[in-house]
Amino acid sequence: MTSVIRQGEEPAMAHAGAKAKAKPWAFGLVNCILYQAMYREGGGVALDDETVRRYAAAMRAEPLSDRPMAEQVAALRAVLATGTPLASTFDPYEGQEPFGEAEFRGFLARLADELESHGRAP
Repeated sequence: MTSVIRQGEEPAMAHAGAKAKAKPWAFGLVNCILYQAMYREGGGVALDDETVRRYAAAMRAEPLSDRPMAEQVAALRAVLATGTPLASTFDPYEGQEPFGEAEFRGFLARLADELESHGRAP
């Protein structure tokens, strides 16, 4: 994972009409995750528990944002609380099956849980 969202940066896409309050950079974080899953994985990846663990490890090793991990987890949860479509930001490759909205939201929720569980003291 390579794209980094810095504090104060705004993602390229506006997200008007969100029902819940999520900062613009939080949508950029979600877009980075979606982009990685759609394109960097060679045309799509199964959004299963193994992928959740792999993405969580990658985000801890090479964060997508310079914000603290707890803030990134809170941002993921804030974005999930909005009514904004998340899975349709990018067009899939020709012949590639796009992620369903519920499928991608479920993946993000499990990813937030996984990131949060590693942030707690045993």
